[in-house]
Amino acid sequence: MTLIRHEGQLQVTCDACPLTYRRTYAEEDFKIFVEDIKSEGWKIERKGADWQHACSDCAKWAARRLI
Repeated sequence: MTLIRHEGQLQVTCDACPLTYRRTYAEEDFKIFVEDIKSEGWKIERKGADWQHACSDCAKWAARRLI
C-alpha cells in the first residue's frame, strides 16, 4: 500500500515509480486529498484487497500501453 500515514498526516507515493505526491493532508481531509490527486491526473484502483496508486505520468504510460 502506498498511502503513508505519519503523525496524523497523509501522503501517497506512486506504485510504478518513486514519485511522492508533493503535499500532505490531515487524516480528516481524506476526501479532499483524493479529489486533489485525481484532479492532477493520479489514478487510484482497487486490486483485490489492495489499492494501487499511479502518478499522472505512469497512468498515461499505462493507458498508452493498453491501446
